[in-house]
This record gives sequence, structure tokens and C-alpha cells, in this order.
Amino acid sequence: MSRMLGWVQAMGMASSLGGLVPASAAFRAGMSWPSAAPDFEVFLKGDEAPSPVTVHAAGEATLGFSGVGRLVALLAEALVDLGTWVDVAALGPGVGLYLVLPDPEARGFTTGKDPYEEDPDDARERIARLVDRLVKGTWQALGWPAWKGLVRAFPMGNVAFAQALAAAGEDLRASKVERALVCAVDSFISPETLTLLHQQQRLKTPGRPTGLMAGEAAVALLLTREETAESSMAVVRVAQGRDAAPLDGEQPPDGQELARQVLAALGPLGQDASAPLMVSDHDGQYARAFEWGMLQVRLRETDARFEQGAVWMPAKSFGHTGVASGAVATALVFRGLARGYAPTSSVLVLSSAEAGERAVIHLTAPGRSNPRLRRP
Repeated sequence: MSRMLGWVQAMGMASSLGGLVPASAAFRAGMSWPSAAPDFEVFLKGDEAPSPVTVHAAGEATLGFSGVGRLVALLAEALVDLGTWVDVAALGPGVGLYLVLPDPEARGFTTGKDPYEEDPDDARERIARLVDRLVKGTWQALGWPAWKGLVRAFPMGNVAFAQALAAAGEDLRASKVERALVCAVDSFISPETLTLLHQQQRLKTPGRPTGLMAGEAAVALLLTREETAESSMAVVRVAQGRDAAPLDGEQPPDGQELARQVLAALGPLGQDASAPLMVSDHDGQYARAFEWGMLQVRLRETDARFEQGAVWMPAKSFGHTGVASGAVATALVFRGLARGYAPTSSVLVLSSAEAGERAVIHLTAPGRSNPRLRRP
């Protein structure tokens, strides 16, 4: 568990609801912008015609792109959005890049420019190839000088963003980097990925109501060691653990490990303190719903105040965004704290990876709201 990892100076985002400002406003209003998946349909038993599948695609930002190119398009949009707050192109070699991204094999694409080119069997080699193409491709697409600083990759499912934040905070504290650019990107919209999800019986379709709706997003966050005039949110700590029951196992997780990490990340709840806002990556899948329900029971047994706490579920507006889910949640919290509409200044972002890893990020804004970040 890491303590006081740093201050968030600025954030940018690309999603089905646009950049950080419009997407946060739309989420606050309970809006979403779903559409039919391109080039993918399912046949239901007894039907003669195929049925469309609803997804949360990023629209023009990713139109016509697939595989690595789609990730490049998303990340470029998020960095441009971040650029409305800070000069990203001017970040020097003293800034570290912490890249949260999926294993291409798990999304059904390869890292080669030729779609028929096979990737290495070793996951580390596949990730290294993807990092190289993603960083070079994104910076070239934006017309920026090649990235010269440290690059670290984090591909561990939904907890990957929490892991990246923890690593960035440790590197800042050890003065290995001057600032940390933490970027997360993922997409489930391609026909190959949707096919895999459908085969795994995880995809929500007209014939399967308890499944996920595919989404895509990218988030870019600039983390600093000390509070600046632009800061509105601190990353207090990240708690991490592992549940013995994977989400795709025969028995769904009982919430005990996730509850343990919630309490570890939150720390002692003062006598007069209210329950924190909890932002969950629950996305409509049965196993996640079961874990979420059991978590509520365990937390309320620990402290009755948890029953009164507010809950945000970003997947309602953005769909399932995989390794980017923790980053999407953090972006929404960042905006909510900056604008003053978050119900409390203490927030927990909860992440559960398919293989069993669990992570909780504790975010806070001591001043509640920072007028410097208010924008129309």
C-alpha cells in the first residue's frame, strides 16, 4: 500500500461522450451515447435475421481505425484534451510515461502492421511491441518530437491504472522522475473483440441481459510530487490485493478481498466523517454484481455509515472500458471535485480484474473545489 502518491495537475479524456468536460457533464446528467456495433451482429435462437449489439464507441475519433491504430487515435484525442490545460508537447525527458494498455491477444488483434502477422507467444514481448507502436504512432500523429523519457507499461486488467498510479507515485517520491504522465487506453469495439466477448458469454445482447456493453476510452493524467496552483485532487494511497476467486470462476467472489482493500485505502474513518463516494467498475456482468452486493454487506457490518454513501458507476454512460476503467472513474472524480458537485471530498475508485487482482484508489480534495479549474 502506498501513501500520498502525488497531486493531479490536469487530465484529458477521449470517450463516447467526448473529452473530459463534456463527458463529465453528460455523466453527471445520467446521459449516454450508445450505438449499434459496426460490422458485428448476433443471431438469436429462432430468429431468421441477425440482431445488432449496442456499444459505446468514440464516434469520429476512432471511425475507420482498428487494432493498434484505434488505440493510437484514442490516446491522441486524450492527449489533445490534456493539452487544453498544459503544454504536453513541451514535457521534457525528466517526465515519466506510465502506459496502461491491454494485451493485444486478449482483444483479438496483433501489433504488426500486417493483420496476419503473428505476435510472440510471450506476453511481455507482445506488450513491448504494442508500447513501441503506440508511443511512436501517437506522438507522430500529433506531430510532436519523439518521447525521450522513461516508459513503463501496465497491462493487468482493470487494476492496471491503479498499479500505474502507485508506480508513478513511488517514482516521484524517489525523485526518479520530475512529473508523471499516466495514460490509459482500451477499446472493445472491434468485431474481433466483440466476437471473443460473445464466445465467453460476457457480452450483453438482446438474448443475454446480464452482460457488459462494450466501450472504449483513453485518459491522460499529469501527476506532480507537490501541490500546484492548478491541482484540485490528491492521490492519497492505493491499496492492492488478490482474491482467490477469479471473476470468471465457478463461484463468484464474495467481496471479502475487495472490502479489505477498501478499508486499507480509506484508512480510519473519523468519528464525524461521512462515508466516502465509491466509484465502481461494475458493468452488468453477474459476477461483478455479486461481488458488489457482497461488498455492501461487509462494509455495512464494519461501519453503518457505508449504507449512506453515494455510488457512481461509469459503465452506465461509457460501457466497459477495461484497463482504462479506473482512469475513466478518476477523470470523472477529478472533474466532480474541481467543480464542487462530488458529494464528498473523499473518494474511492474500486477495480476488480478478471484474474483476481483487486485495487482501490483513495482520492481527495482538501479544499473541496478549486476555482482555478472552473470552466464553462
